[in-house]
Order: sequence, then C-alpha cells, then structure tokens
Amino acid sequence: MLEKDISRLNARDRVNLDGLESDVWRRERHLQALQAAGRLLASWQGLVLALAVIASAATGAAVAAHVSQPAAFVAEENLAPSHLLLGSH
Repeated sequence: MLEKDISRLNARDRVNLDGLESDVWRRERHLQALQAAGRLLASWQGLVLALAVIASAATGAAVAAHVSQPAAFVAEENLAPSHLLLGSH
C-alpha cells in the first residue's frame, strides 16, 4: 500500500519550485498591504464617526440653547392652538 503511494508520487510530473520563495514573499507583501489599507480605512471611518457625533452634539446643544419654553397660551401668535381652541381669532 505504502509502496504504491510512493510510486504514484514518483510518477507525477516534476514541478519547478525555483520561483516558489519569491512568489510566497510577493503574496505576503500583498497581504500586508491589504491589511495596512484596511487599518487605515477603519481609522478614517472611526475619525469620521467621532466627528459626526461631536458635531451632532454641538448642534443639538446650540439649538437647545435657543429654544424657548413652550407655554399653554401664546398671546403673540394669532394662530396658536390656544387661540384656535378658545375661538379668539
């Protein structure tokens, strides 16, 4: 059984392995470049997300600072719901 396997392996065509090491290193460099690009992309996405959160919080705080407190009866507006309900338009 083992002798058959060995003879089949010996009968196969020989493969030229001269360029194997350079091919392996070329592929490793390619994979490292892809990983570096992925890390850079993830960093930029994190930065954009952080800036969006900060800008959203700042905008919300600025808008909240200018909003007046709602009142049940608004005398300054003729079409306020309080005037429409009371029939004073």
